[in-house]
Order: sequence, then C-alpha cells, then structure tokens
Amino acid sequence: MTRVAALVFTAAILTLSTFAGRAVGAGDEGKCTIATKGDSPTAKACAKGGRAEAKKIMKEMVKQAKAAGQKFTCDGCHKDLDNYELTKNAVEEFKKLEAASKIK
Repeated sequence: MTRVAALVFTAAILTLSTFAGRAVGAGDEGKCTIATKGDSPTAKACAKGGRAEAKKIMKEMVKQAKAAGQKFTCDGCHKDLDNYELTKNAVEEFKKLEAASKIK
C-alpha cells in the first residue's frame, strides 16, 4: 500500500508541476514584443490588453481589408505565429493593411 501511495503522490507532484510550468509560460505569451510603441491600432491594443488584444485587432483589420477587396494573411507578415517574428516586408504590408482597413 505504501508503494501505491508513493506512486500516486509522485504522479500528483509531476502533474502539478507540469501545469504550473504551463501557467508561468502562458503569462509570458501575453506580452507584446513587437508593437510596443507608437499610435497604430495594434500598438494601442497591445498597451490595452497584450497579445490577445493585438491579435483581435489585427484579425479585425484583415477582415475589413478583405471586405474592401484586399488580401492579407497572418503569415504574410509573420514568419512564426508562435512568437510573431516579422517577415522582411512586414512593415510595408502593415502600412497597406492599415490603409485598407477602417481601424485607425
């Protein structure tokens, strides 16, 4: 019985540490690292609510630009959608997206 209790206790500790590690990492995911300055819609969203808010505003900008006949995609500007690293042409594309959307 003691071995079973020890195994259950060990499994519980490992499970809790795994979830705790994810929670700490999840906090880091919320910080903006790109649009941290300026008065663009994305920078304002980052200041207001971090990456989640920035992602929401970017998706709305893309939606409005598409409604206006323009075609934009997330990976048109971002090399990696996990850390949002930008492509070489991201700044120019963002300016076009900003002009095509109604969000200012």
